[in-house]
Amino acid sequence: MKKYTSIDYTKVELPEELLTSFAKALAPEIRKFYDSDEGKAYFKKWLTKHPEYDERTPDATASGV
Repeated sequence: MKKYTSIDYTKVELPEELLTSFAKALAPEIRKFYDSDEGKAYFKKWLTKHPEYDERTPDATASGV
């Protein structure tokens, strides 16, 4: 049986064009999710665990987030 070599993915460099096209394809899907009822519920639950990112709290503006 052939043994495969291990790849250190932290050292892989990707072309800027690839990253840009990936972001352009993924961003609309992320927006659709967070605009949905499921996404809004998920974000609300996430904010309860991470109140430092809630814009309505005084800590968020003080920390610069």
